[in-house]
Amino acid sequence: MGLRDKIQGKLAKAFNEKLADAVYPFTCQRIVNSGKYDRVTGKYEHEEIINYSGRGVLFGSYNQHEVESLGVLATDKKATLLQNEVTAKPLINDEWVTPAGKFKVMFIGQDPAKTIWKIQLRAM
Repeated sequence: MGLRDKIQGKLAKAFNEKLADAVYPFTCQRIVNSGKYDRVTGKYEHEEIINYSGRGVLFGSYNQHEVESLGVLATDKKATLLQNEVTAKPLINDEWVTPAGKFKVMFIGQDPAKTIWKIQLRAM
């Protein structure tokens, strides 16, 4: 068992036990358009729908320094996701459905060990 597996195992245990009250599920349906755009129908030739889901510690807040210096809105929320529990890589502009409403992904980061996604969410 490598270091990454060990970290993910400990984080999963924390998600199930100590952080259980703060862990929420989410779902996402990403539509990927390709081909020519038809102005009459307002659609692209090809449309692929990618569904993914996961769970994480959602709805953390940003501190005043982050809001003032990074251009983060005071109402934006943080999400910390266990990477091996998310069924696809989150992308900017993805729309998530959570128990607390719909959110748009504004920023995606990753820890150095590549065990968690750090996501900035904005309410829609």
